[in-house]
Amino acid sequence: MKFKNEDYVHFHCHSHFSNFDAVDSPEKMFLHARKEGFSALAVTDHGNIQAWPSALKYSKATKDNKGNDIPYPPIKAILGCEFYLARRMDVGQHREKRDPAESKRLQPDGQRGNRHINLFAMNFCGYQNICRLSQKSFIDGFYFKPRIDIELLSQHSEGVMISSACLSNIINQNLLYGKYDKAKEICGIFNEISSGNFFLEIMYHGIPEEKIIIPDILRLSTELNIPIVCSNDSHYVFKNQAPAQELLLCMSQQKCIKDPNRLRFSHHEFYLKSAEDMGRIFGDIPHALTNSVALAERIDTANIESNLFGVGMRLPSFKCPEKYKNPFDYLTHLAQQGMKRVGWDLSKKHRTALKKELEDIRIAYVNNGYDFATYFLIVRDYILYAKDNDILVGPGRGSGYGSVLLRCLDITYGVDPLEHGMLFERFLGFDNSRFIKESDFGFDQGLKQLIINKETNRELEDDLGGVDRYS
Repeated sequence: MKFKNEDYVHFHCHSHFSNFDAVDSPEKMFLHARKEGFSALAVTDHGNIQAWPSALKYSKATKDNKGNDIPYPPIKAILGCEFYLARRMDVGQHREKRDPAESKRLQPDGQRGNRHINLFAMNFCGYQNICRLSQKSFIDGFYFKPRIDIELLSQHSEGVMISSACLSNIINQNLLYGKYDKAKEICGIFNEISSGNFFLEIMYHGIPEEKIIIPDILRLSTELNIPIVCSNDSHYVFKNQAPAQELLLCMSQQKCIKDPNRLRFSHHEFYLKSAEDMGRIFGDIPHALTNSVALAERIDTANIESNLFGVGMRLPSFKCPEKYKNPFDYLTHLAQQGMKRVGWDLSKKHRTALKKELEDIRIAYVNNGYDFATYFLIVRDYILYAKDNDILVGPGRGSGYGSVLLRCLDITYGVDPLEHGMLFERFLGFDNSRFIKESDFGFDQGLKQLIINKETNRELEDDLGGVDRYS
């Protein structure tokens, strides 16, 4: 059976963010995958998620980093991470917690050291959970490597797909030491933690141990009804880059390339193989290739992107007093109070400036969903907290200092910004016409639509009353 690249998805790929262990940038990986006609590509760096922004960008970018057009169709970016799994992430981290007896039984397979596990974000909830796991692995679990444990994983597993990863996975290690029942038990745990979104990886790079455990992995898949996917532990895009990756490994160990005791990959097979290459190895298990496409379809990258980039601003929630309909109404009320407190309520130019600033905020929200009202209320909240608790706060900086509104909110203090011709617009980084999407209207149409919006949306009253159309 001949496989096309569209029939297969790589679920185990390292970029140069796998420090001293992989060669290529996410940009090069995704552009190559797009060129070769893959429908999706995962990035699974060791212990970190630093490649994710680049993966999302270059999975669909129309220009490369040199400004050249990219002629290849977009593909789905699968955001993953190959985490280091400890039996207990606190053991060994702090000297006072080190227990020699415990350290000898760090893993259920009876061997010491960390194990590997691949986690993938299926949606935005999964994205957030893997971010939490990554943060905790560095802050709470770091001991030579950023580590998590099964207990922590179970607490942050919603929206997360799990795979058994490479030969260093806890399941594969149990199989190597003849502990099939233990491997089966752990498969069940991972399958339960992931709510059925667990799959087994099989690999063969010429390493004898990989070949030995493949029959047992197939048996686990059949007995537990767990999908199986063949994967290639990719550390470089092209096969001829293997010597470069060896040099990186030498650097990580501080050893010479001629040192017979250095860590090395015994075969030059850790590249981004084509589906045809994978078919030559696993062609007698065709579902191990086609399952990768089915599992990739469970990944809702669009949900991740819409939550990251499809909203004007991502902000914490801010609870306003009940009598105010929305954050803008509350902001307007505070502005009224502030004008009287500062003594600018009798100044026409200050009233005009404040009215314009509030109108800019309103238009930004109505047209594009930029919630500057909530943003300013949050900033005011922590600025006032700092002042109430004798924490040093500056008078403000840059164009933010030019805002009449921020002065009325007690966020800034000092000289009158209007006396020095300071501009509030530069702080928001826009004029109103920029808040019309040029993809929806031509430039001239955009200006016309802005005029229509201003005419149909109720103008602010002189007394700075609330705006019903804010929400």
